[in-house]
Amino acid sequence: IGINYGRVADNLPPPARVVELLQSLKIRSVKIYDANPDVLKALQSTNLRVAIMVTNQEIEQMAASSNFSDQWVQQNVAAYPATKIETAIVGNEILSDLSLRQTVWSKLVPAMENLHSSLQRLGHGKIKVTTSLAIDCLKVSFPPSDGVFRDDISDAIIQPMLKFLETTQSPFFINVYPYFAWLDDQQTISLDYALFRGPSSNASQAEDPSGMHYDNLLDAQLDALVVAMTKLGYGGVQVSISETGWPSRGSVGASLANAADYNRRLVLRILGKNRKNKNHGTPRRPGRLIDTYIFALFNEDQKPGAATERNWGLLYPNGSKVYDIDLTGKTPVPALPQAAIPGNFSTGNSSRQGQWCVAKADYVSTADVQDAIDYACGGGKADCAAIQPGQACYLPNLVRLHASYAFNSYWQKMKRSGGTCAFNGFAKLTSVDPSKFRSFSLFLWFLFQCSRFAFDTNYR
Repeated sequence: IGINYGRVADNLPPPARVVELLQSLKIRSVKIYDANPDVLKALQSTNLRVAIMVTNQEIEQMAASSNFSDQWVQQNVAAYPATKIETAIVGNEILSDLSLRQTVWSKLVPAMENLHSSLQRLGHGKIKVTTSLAIDCLKVSFPPSDGVFRDDISDAIIQPMLKFLETTQSPFFINVYPYFAWLDDQQTISLDYALFRGPSSNASQAEDPSGMHYDNLLDAQLDALVVAMTKLGYGGVQVSISETGWPSRGSVGASLANAADYNRRLVLRILGKNRKNKNHGTPRRPGRLIDTYIFALFNEDQKPGAATERNWGLLYPNGSKVYDIDLTGKTPVPALPQAAIPGNFSTGNSSRQGQWCVAKADYVSTADVQDAIDYACGGGKADCAAIQPGQACYLPNLVRLHASYAFNSYWQKMKRSGGTCAFNGFAKLTSVDPSKFRSFSLFLWFLFQCSRFAFDTNYR
């Protein structure tokens, strides 16, 4: 399991601190989107396996000139002998960018060939050369047995690229996101199927015409790629996942709970520890390990586009975790407890009766608290209907008041099944009935309106 270290942000820690964070997460591999000298210096003597990238803007020059590729290797590889560079990636998703169709697409494979030759010539022949493509390189991806590459790239680009990868024993790097597939087709694809929670409720999603069974969307997408490669005569080329992940906020389905669930289950799936026989691979390639880079290390505040684009990180820029995750695969993902099912309102242990979970007053970021509210009201199964616009407890529209409502609703339901009053440090337990906070007129008004909804531990 590796991580994508993107840097499209103006608030990230210096590379030396990033290396400390990588080591604390027990990351084995790190992938960057260029060959930044500060990053490569920081990674020296760390034993972290590193994947560097020839930017899309450099591809034409590398394809045209072996001198350019030699200089690139001298500057970005040879200059860092103590950095464990194992992979050089030529471009990122260029076959998805139609603006590059006439200028760069045809240069992709020649650039890969020139870079490989330079690495061999300059004594770095063990470094593998590849490119990162998006799953939209496929014309058909469902069912997996019908997988086929797009007509505009199949013969002209993909076939020679696969020949190069097979000859050099390099992996096919694919960026694959079940989140986007689910987002585009929620009527057909179930959320549980995209999140590794079990077979799709739609039988046609799980059963392939070939007779193979798929219990998650990622396996199906990867096998569609394998089928497409096989149809071109290169079914033996290794596949690695260069990007995958799930956003923690910003759009439908993007929540802390879903992001945590996807990446935790991804780790167990890739490492093979969620199956009784500890198998790896996909139905078409059982037993094969798949090197996988999670996207991404940080939330990146300057990424353009939808809000989800800025919320894929495992860490906030200050180094704190967006959610807990064990990247070694040693911690199992807990099953959803019965107490989380709507209508099963446990009162908890008697020792915990007379306690309430409320928001602290000393939080720094309203956005972070809103993330915690989203978790409580989403995957946490808190009953948050009353704090929606127009409902009894929406006004006054203050984050702290909504947080206290959501946190307490979650905790009262989940405490018997191990739920905690933590919420990334934004919550605390109190034995003082919040409705008794007479010194806070705002709380008094809010709790007078909502006490029968939020703070009745008996949930009558």
